[in-house]
Amino acid sequence: MIKNVIFLLFFIFFTSCKDNSQNYNKQYLNSLIEVNTHEDSLINVLIEPYKTSIESEMNEIISFTKSDLKKNKPVGNLGNFVTDLCLSYAEADICLMNNGGLRSSINKGNITVGMIYELMPFENELVIVELSKTDFFEMLLHIIEKGGEPISGVKVVATNNKILDYKPKFNFENKQKIKILTSDYLADKKEFFKNKEQIKIGIKLRDAIIKYCKNNDTIFSKVDDRIKIIDNEK
Repeated sequence: MIKNVIFLLFFIFFTSCKDNSQNYNKQYLNSLIEVNTHEDSLINVLIEPYKTSIESEMNEIISFTKSDLKKNKPVGNLGNFVTDLCLSYAEADICLMNNGGLRSSINKGNITVGMIYELMPFENELVIVELSKTDFFEMLLHIIEKGGEPISGVKVVATNNKILDYKPKFNFENKQKIKILTSDYLADKKEFFKNKEQIKIGIKLRDAIIKYCKNNDTIFSKVDDRIKIIDNEK
């Protein structure tokens, strides 16, 4: 609605300027400045209610955390928080995200809607991609080579870019395909996801985080050993 109002306002403005400029060349600049000033005031008046509404929405307190939530490698409590909560929205085996997509930390204290927008400013959607076991191990190796990425649903121990052990939280042996929950951005980008169907679950990553926070008044997330990289170098 606001875009339509502003468009109409600019249309009136430019129509008025065109009429004024036909007769008084010397007065054109002064008239334009005066009209612009008046126009800016009108736009500010129109925008102010929307600005106030947006600020009110962004400042809404939706949850609380007793500790700072930060991304880290190989494991960070922010990545654990995001991937763990995402799994509650889909029938998937594993959730994989990337640290680069988490744009800010969440400081201890109240969590607002605006803080989640800072954390996840993109319009990424959650999707499920089914991987063969070969592609699944390729994904795990990619995570290890990166020094760790946010993941939920499996524990991995590795050294020198080699997997020593892995413990899925699902029945791995009886599965032909592993269902990976991720963002449509990663599904488009990562090689092990290429040329595979993306099943949309109908919610954006940011909205999933906001919804989870609204349903949980206190957030608990800690650093654990879901990814353990052993340094054998002496």
